[in-house]
Amino acid sequence: MESIWFVIWCILTVFQAPNLVTAEEPVCVPGFQSDQLTFSVTRNYLTRGTVLGKVGFTDCTDRTRFLFDTSDKRFVVKTDGVLMVKRAVYLHEGHHDFFIHSWDSQGLKLTIPVSVSMNAADAQVPVLQFPKPGEGLRRRKRDWVIPPLSVTENKRGTYPLKVAQIRSSEDRTRKMFYSINGPGADLPPVGRFTMDRETGNMYVTQPLDREETALYLFEAHAVSDGAGQAEDPMEIIVNVIDQNDNKPYFTVEYNANVAEATAIGTEVVKVEAKDDDEPNSDNSELHYRILNQDPPLPTDNMFEINPITGSIRVTGRGLDRENANDPQVPVLQFPKSGGGLRRRKRDWVIPPLNVPENQRGNFPLKVAQIRSNEDKLKKLFYSITGPGADLPPVGRFTMDRETGNLYVTQPLDREETPKYMFEAHAVSDGAGQAEDPMEIIVIVIDQNDNKPYFTVEYNANVAEATAIGTEVVKVEAKDDDEPDSDNSDIRYRILNQDPPLPTDNMFEINPVTGSIRVTGRGLDREKYPQYTLTVQAADMKGEGLTGQTKVILMVTDSNDNAPVFTQSSYNATVDENKKDVVVVRMMVTDEDEPQTPAWNAKFKIVSGDPDGLFTVKTGTNKQEGILSTAKELDFERASKHTLLVSVENEIPFAPGVSVVTSTATVVVSVRDVNEAPIFDPKEMLVVKPEDLAVDEVVVQYTASDPDTARKQKVLYKILNDPAGWLNVDKDTGLIKVRASMDREGIFVTNDRYTATIGAYDNDAVPATGTGTLIIQLEDVNDNAPFIEEREIKVCNKDPAPQLLSVTDKDGPEFGPPYSVSLQGMSKTNWTARMNGSKTGIILNLAAELPSGEYSVILTVADKHGLGQDNIITAKVCDCRGTDFTACSGPGRYGAAASNLPLILGILGAILLLALLLLVLLFTKQRKREKKEPLLLDDGVRDNVYYYDEEGGGEDDQDYDLGVLHRGLDNRPDVLRNEVVPNFMPAPQYRPRPANPEEIGNFIEDNLKAADNDPTAPPYDSLLVFDYEGGGSDAGSLSSLNSSSSGDQNYDCLNEWGPRFKKLADMYGGGDDDDML
Repeated sequence: MESIWFVIWCILTVFQAPNLVTAEEPVCVPGFQSDQLTFSVTRNYLTRGTVLGKVGFTDCTDRTRFLFDTSDKRFVVKTDGVLMVKRAVYLHEGHHDFFIHSWDSQGLKLTIPVSVSMNAADAQVPVLQFPKPGEGLRRRKRDWVIPPLSVTENKRGTYPLKVAQIRSSEDRTRKMFYSINGPGADLPPVGRFTMDRETGNMYVTQPLDREETALYLFEAHAVSDGAGQAEDPMEIIVNVIDQNDNKPYFTVEYNANVAEATAIGTEVVKVEAKDDDEPNSDNSELHYRILNQDPPLPTDNMFEINPITGSIRVTGRGLDRENANDPQVPVLQFPKSGGGLRRRKRDWVIPPLNVPENQRGNFPLKVAQIRSNEDKLKKLFYSITGPGADLPPVGRFTMDRETGNLYVTQPLDREETPKYMFEAHAVSDGAGQAEDPMEIIVIVIDQNDNKPYFTVEYNANVAEATAIGTEVVKVEAKDDDEPDSDNSDIRYRILNQDPPLPTDNMFEINPVTGSIRVTGRGLDREKYPQYTLTVQAADMKGEGLTGQTKVILMVTDSNDNAPVFTQSSYNATVDENKKDVVVVRMMVTDEDEPQTPAWNAKFKIVSGDPDGLFTVKTGTNKQEGILSTAKELDFERASKHTLLVSVENEIPFAPGVSVVTSTATVVVSVRDVNEAPIFDPKEMLVVKPEDLAVDEVVVQYTASDPDTARKQKVLYKILNDPAGWLNVDKDTGLIKVRASMDREGIFVTNDRYTATIGAYDNDAVPATGTGTLIIQLEDVNDNAPFIEEREIKVCNKDPAPQLLSVTDKDGPEFGPPYSVSLQGMSKTNWTARMNGSKTGIILNLAAELPSGEYSVILTVADKHGLGQDNIITAKVCDCRGTDFTACSGPGRYGAAASNLPLILGILGAILLLALLLLVLLFTKQRKREKKEPLLLDDGVRDNVYYYDEEGGGEDDQDYDLGVLHRGLDNRPDVLRNEVVPNFMPAPQYRPRPANPEEIGNFIEDNLKAADNDPTAPPYDSLLVFDYEGGGSDAGSLSSLNSSSSGDQNYDCLNEWGPRFKKLADMYGGGDDDDML
């Protein structure tokens, strides 16, 4: 008994919507029956001949046919009003608009706009008028029967979809409200139909299923505003139009027997399938056919099926139970023998043998037979070689050596080996090869023996606000059967959705691509956080073997909930003049998923802060707004601030979500604190000459106290005066010169001297403000130019000129051109002149001098004649030109480095000699007679004695201050030539003051400068005291001889007190005489 397979034919039928019916006949007005026509289609591409609907028109006569014209010639209107597509039209934007024209009986042209739209959610619908009021339920009589409404099941589109409109003639005179009740409205299944209470529009809210509910019966009501029922209830019937959405199916498996001798035409078995679509319709009308017969032997049409009744009858001859396992097989003849492998030529190609995989039966099964023409003359033996025969996998095919029958010994698997290639051999008994080897190819025919399967698990996210039609995930199944065949042609469908809420068709799958898209509304993470879809993949284009997988869809949060402040208002107090101070922390709540952009809050100051005094940021927990001061608040300017703060999420609200932005009011009170006085301007610039006299006014720099209510006094002080040049009046802020200023001073930068002035109030805890005073110092000629080089080296033969650099610390106005002159003996041996730019000195050796060091005195003056002497140490070497190789000597010009051992020896001898001298001096010092120092008495330590004024008699009463200044202005006269300068910057000496009262400051400042001057003599160097005045009649102190006077009595000194005791002892013969 063999297996029989069946296939079911399904026929689809498209229904046309019923014509619109109205209950009342309006007054006849020639023209179209509506102001605009809208036709809904289910696809963008409209083929030729597509009927869109009917155009209603009347000319108030008995005529039923009219002439129509269209503005778009791709559409045509028949004389009976049927609108059709004349040429194919593609709705590029989902709709197309044009006009239809017609003419009334008077020849007047009338026009109506027409719109063709795909899935129009609000297409033309019937308008149902309440019948005129009467006794009882007269509307139920034949004249008042309302035709049923029709709604197609499984209708796609944007719900709710408009179905009809209920109208009452009373709505012209008063306000009417409409409603419906009944199963599907206010009774289970509740909510499938709704009605707009004001317009009477009736809507279907979700796709309908005819197999669940085929008909809905409602009562429509019309009530007047404030006056109760205006119309008797009207019955509305809604029929659900069937769609071909159910496949035929068999309820049992069929097994039957057929005898070998069964006559052709005999019925063997009858099959019957069922279809849940509407009975007695094309959607449930079934037809049958046989898809496959296995085995296809002796012919592949041994049976036929009645396509209407499903009766299977015998149509072929040759039913043979004994030969079921030995069917007719091909006989392969060896080609005639020839040289080489001529069998491979086109004439000798042997067609492949086909063997189905997974073949059932008693193995071995005969596949073919090999024959040679030589077997008529002699005994031949046959064999095959190759993989599957004598090579791995060994033994799948065998050959009977005598008959040449080729057998398959076991079921084959195409997925393991789709093709076998053998060589067939024929040998003569005792005579060797009788035929050249013949190639045999066996192809394994694929059977649908592999289910589709999924290789991965599918997990995806779908946002709550995902638009309908959006792809969520794409699944893909594999099938190991032969590619590009029905056995591997897969179709997909969703078997189950868990949970089936809010509807059971929230998702749909593309049967070919496996793309899963959103089709329903109502995704809500808070209610249904996860959907599990059971997806089936079936081969044979959806009719064969199946495999399943689970698709888990996690509903992710969309921003459909607004954050809300926990408080509507806040109050806080902040000290003035405080920046970056937290004012208040505002908490919010959000029903969206925590720690997501739809939950995270961000805050904004909406109003109340025009000057940007505040800032608000989100706290780390993303649900807290931290309001802080961005600038310093001013109590005197505003003691209170009222802010309006709003909160939103990091991402916008989901499309279609209507929410109200939450706000909070923050009242910030400013606490008054003692503020520092404020200088105006904060930085003051004044221009003054650098020689401005002491006690001269620089500027009055004042500050004001912002604490106007405190009535405090402002006082002033110097906070930073690096050179000590300024004084400030404590009460007025008047700044004067305290010490002479110097533009070339070390604290002056770019001719500007900067000081910091403080202003403070007299509060218990004073507050101090600062202002910056910048003095632009105007230059005066108070610095003589000087030569930078202190030492030079020159040859005494053909000496090269020496270029000396001149520098003046004053500005360019008091600088070059410079002038130079030689002084003293330098004029004899040297010449000096200025270079071309008058900024450098060209010094030449005029006479050939012996080798040695010479001091050259040059006086350099600026263009205004201010100058000073400069001493240059010239090392004269016995050489020529600039060849100084023979020039040697101490210091940096020595050349003894060429003989390091000699130098070390000399240095050692010098050190030894110095040590010997120190020993001699120490011995001599010990032998010196010790004398008691004078003025040991503590009583006379508070006296100051001046012994350095030897004076010039009466002529030296007018002191010459040049004596004090000589060592400073004439520094080259006292330079230490034996000390090598370390090239530190030269100090700045103050010029001689004109005011004798400033001599103290003059000495103090220049003493400090001399201490830092590397060219000045140290404290133990030779000091200049060679000026003793002029014209003095006094004799030398050396002429005094106290021991030569014997008639002077000094005893009276003992009576003058302890301060004169030492003089009394020295000259009066006290205790000291006894000690001698």
